[in-house]
Amino acid sequence: MAKKQIAQPLTHGTLVKLPGGRVGEWISQAEEGTRYRTEHFRCIDSLGILLRNGSITTQMHDAGQDFNRAFVFAQMGLAGAPPLTRIPGGQWTDNMTERVVWARKRMHEALDAVGGIRSPGGCAVWHVAGLGRSVKEWSAVEGWNGRTLNQYEAKDILVGALAVLAAHYGYSR
Repeated sequence: MAKKQIAQPLTHGTLVKLPGGRVGEWISQAEEGTRYRTEHFRCIDSLGILLRNGSITTQMHDAGQDFNRAFVFAQMGLAGAPPLTRIPGGQWTDNMTERVVWARKRMHEALDAVGGIRSPGGCAVWHVAGLGRSVKEWSAVEGWNGRTLNQYEAKDILVGALAVLAAHYGYSR
């Protein structure tokens, strides 16, 4: 008869696999001035994992986050905001605001800096930093130019593209 394993309590910083292939980090913070603690899971993105492993610098991470922010503001994500023209009785005649146009311009400038959307770096930045896919998922499912990539090649392509993005956004030389 097999022994029943007793689950160990989670400690601050423990990584846990979540449904859907995501990774979560257990956060446990003491509330200032009280004896209470706040404990919750926080999903870790691919850029956060690369930063934690030392594969990218903080400048590269920040550049990837800037690209993601522009990607979200440009409403390029899978779960974008509904067009304002669908609002019953809405007065909007144009479905793109100035913020969306500005974010798309900023996003396209960043993609041009890494070689365009059809380049390996542009494809990596689009899928990993923009859509939030993991490097492994991008390399196996999407790849570049219709062919799958080795996971380690894909990581190197992403790291190079993030270095160019960091220079483009002014985080490094």
